[in-house]
Amino acid sequence: MQFKNQITQLLFPLAFAFVAMMLIRTTLYLAYPSDFADLTPYEVFLSFVMGLRVDMITLFTFSALFILLLLTIRNRLARRVFGMLWAIVLLAIMVISFAGVLYFDFIHRHISNEIFNLGNDWDIIFNIATNSYLPYTLGAALFTFAFLYLMDTIFKEMPQTFIAGKKLAVTLVAALLILFIGIRNSFQGKSFGSSDAYAVSKVSSGNLALNGFFTVYRTAKSKQKHDLLPLDEAVSRVQDLLYTPHAPFTDAKYPLMRSYQAKETPKYNVVIVLLESWGAEHIDGFTKYPELGITPYFKELSSRSLKFTNFYANGFRSIFGITSMFTGITLPSGFEYLGKGLELSNLSYLGQVAKQNGYSTISMQGGNRRSYRIDAVSRLAGFDEYYGAEDMPEVETTDGGRYAHTGTFDYNLFHFYHQKLNTMQEPFLGFAFSSTNHSDFHVPRAEFERYPHGLNDYYGALNAYIYVDNAIERFMKGVEKEPWFDRTIFIFTADHGSGDALNPIGKELRGNPPHLDSIEHYRIPLVIYAPKIFQPKEVSTLGSQNDIFPTIIDMLGFKGDVTTLGNSLFDESFQKRFVYLFAGNLIGLKTQNGYLMYNFKDIVEHKGEDINEMKRLLFAIDTAEAQLLEKNRW
Repeated sequence: MQFKNQITQLLFPLAFAFVAMMLIRTTLYLAYPSDFADLTPYEVFLSFVMGLRVDMITLFTFSALFILLLLTIRNRLARRVFGMLWAIVLLAIMVISFAGVLYFDFIHRHISNEIFNLGNDWDIIFNIATNSYLPYTLGAALFTFAFLYLMDTIFKEMPQTFIAGKKLAVTLVAALLILFIGIRNSFQGKSFGSSDAYAVSKVSSGNLALNGFFTVYRTAKSKQKHDLLPLDEAVSRVQDLLYTPHAPFTDAKYPLMRSYQAKETPKYNVVIVLLESWGAEHIDGFTKYPELGITPYFKELSSRSLKFTNFYANGFRSIFGITSMFTGITLPSGFEYLGKGLELSNLSYLGQVAKQNGYSTISMQGGNRRSYRIDAVSRLAGFDEYYGAEDMPEVETTDGGRYAHTGTFDYNLFHFYHQKLNTMQEPFLGFAFSSTNHSDFHVPRAEFERYPHGLNDYYGALNAYIYVDNAIERFMKGVEKEPWFDRTIFIFTADHGSGDALNPIGKELRGNPPHLDSIEHYRIPLVIYAPKIFQPKEVSTLGSQNDIFPTIIDMLGFKGDVTTLGNSLFDESFQKRFVYLFAGNLIGLKTQNGYLMYNFKDIVEHKGEDINEMKRLLFAIDTAEAQLLEKNRW
């Protein structure tokens, strides 16, 4: 393949990459229509134009050196080597961006610096890549070979003529100017960043404009500045927000630490079940859409419980939910996860407080022991015993040849949990995190496949809900026979939402209902079941995972000095309830008056009254939490 000169030789792969990136964006738009349904056609067009700018920044940033070298170097071998190195860089940009489209299905936003923590779960990644994603894996391999071959074909031949002398000097100056403008893409103070990618003030616009590679490299070494308010003002506002006479602030050095005094209450056992992807959008009895009848037992159980219908996750990934459950805080933007560095701060831990109050503790998950590093995290959080899938006998009956691939089926987890609780010294506090409802969606028997089953499609997800609901039913019917049952409080909630309730299949199954606000993706069930302790009641109190830790302290009368961003859901003196969210490059706040999402530059989505006041509250929470953690004053 021969070109007229080195300029046309360079333009061909660059144009190829631009077209490929726009096709990837188009795939994102077509694959997840429900995520972009709030955009008008004109807003979609604006978002695509903004996406072209994002792609220009991405491609120019990582191509600039190669372009300048290939404009000037005349040696055939050197050109071929630098051409192949450029090919590898372009290939990484395109493959990571397309992988981000696939990952979008899990978190409904672009992947960012969490990609550097996925190494903790190579077993899950390998399983998905070689099962439900095998066609994509093979396609990526084929594309890699074809693209590298194409690039080698382009650069193994010299162009017909080689621009040199004064003309080359002018060409280099022009190239430098174009690259500078393309990379900076802004004539204002700061260069173009992720927060600038919102063509309109909607989260969906930013998601459509950004690409996965851009969000990864822009957050790779980022440390978000949490200085939205002066610290003293932020702390004062958060103290006012969290104030309750039942847990006063007691130490100026640790201004958000509160002192809980022991109460004369029965020392009930607590059994926590954190359900994977158990978003309210899909759960019968909690969804605001027409029900699908996939979780009938959970609906019936919630009707016999304290049923919290206005309850939210504080993030969009499992480790964020676990962080909130164990510590009562929302992971601050730009901070390392719990198990990867957040623990260097002086956090309060649920298990430690329980142990200090005389409880025996146990933690487990249906995934492999090291998944999300929950083994280490559980030890940090004060749990005496910890178990993973490798420790759990296979008691679930399966059709021939079926197995869970990574982790274990949820009933194996629940059965093991049941047996271990039988051996615990009362009072005890247990925590179990399920896994079956995470793709790939393996179910043990065909009887649970109401819909045509796919390992990574919507029908497969619905079948997984059906199976997990059945596993919960068998677990509860088993523990109801135990002597400790009457003295036990069961807490069921989710790690995060699911967010795909109105994809094309979901819309058809539900009769094409209207879309709800995007905050609905964070709503999850909370069920507190203890028939000998609590009367059934539907509760509309606003709450989040951060409130569970202080709620347990309140229910059990624990004593301790604890810092959280939540309050007991039973504390009627606490009036200013809120939910503080973290979503990659966004933070958010929900109150009784509405909600807003903020990208550290602009409000990108909001609804309700007193938006300016909500913005100040969000600024205060973010600043106070992050800076106190950084200064080790938590």
